[in-house]
Amino acid sequence: MLQDKLVVALGAALYEVERPWGVDGAAFRGGRVTDVAVDDADRVHVLVRYDRYVDPPGLPVLVVLSPAGEVLRSLVVPEVSDGHGVTIGPRGEILLADRDRHEIRVLDAEGRTRLVLGERNRPGRPFSHPTNAAIHPSGDIFVTDGYGHSQVHRFAADGTHLRSWGTPGASPGEFTTPHDLAFGLSGEVIVCDRENNRIQAFDTEGRFLWQVADLFHPMGIVVEPDGCILVSDQIPRLSRIAPDGRLVGRCRAVLNAGHGLARDAAGRIYLAEIRDNRVTRLVPKG
Repeated sequence: MLQDKLVVALGAALYEVERPWGVDGAAFRGGRVTDVAVDDADRVHVLVRYDRYVDPPGLPVLVVLSPAGEVLRSLVVPEVSDGHGVTIGPRGEILLADRDRHEIRVLDAEGRTRLVLGERNRPGRPFSHPTNAAIHPSGDIFVTDGYGHSQVHRFAADGTHLRSWGTPGASPGEFTTPHDLAFGLSGEVIVCDRENNRIQAFDTEGRFLWQVADLFHPMGIVVEPDGCILVSDQIPRLSRIAPDGRLVGRCRAVLNAGHGLARDAAGRIYLAEIRDNRVTRLVPKG
């Protein structure tokens, strides 16, 4: 056991590494930690993935932890078969991407389903194995549809489909596994284009704005309050990128790739390590 914590840097900022943070994989009863999100009270929502063909019913899909790492509650959500991504909306909504059911579920803060996007077990209407979803400051919902399709979809708050964009490929506006998304300070939609080793930014109509490469299979993305962009990739690295695309700093915060990524109001960074089935936390130092 280490007597002192590992320290990593993102530019001039130093962080102590807490690994595993909160509860280890045994607490998830056979599932795999796939993503993590933080609400406005800094409660940490850990998404757990199961194989519903072989795993027993009644397993928690979402485990909610306090900032101290204590389990506050668990949500079973039996309708979710293959949880892939989770985000928290401005009113505490919980958005879950059920990848292999081709659905996005929007839950209220108590875990009740309020809206479903897509048609269950109907790939192509409009999703084919979506990866994540998030609520834009405008109230619209954007979805990365990354395994069967190479698209981003936009929906109104009531679930009305507004538009889709993207085709397979490596040119600007094309995707190979759009894996996660976040919103810039000007409202731009920033997408992890995983197998193209880049992030791409678009306006809300789907017009290409810019891209940043020099990433190896980017998976998780967060925009910080100052507009800097955090991206986890499969090297594994965590990169901090300035709003103008300049690299601010990088570190190796996890032993394996951080599949999911989140940040709380205190600047603590959370990474979901699906291979090692745990959450790693970076705590600002000094």
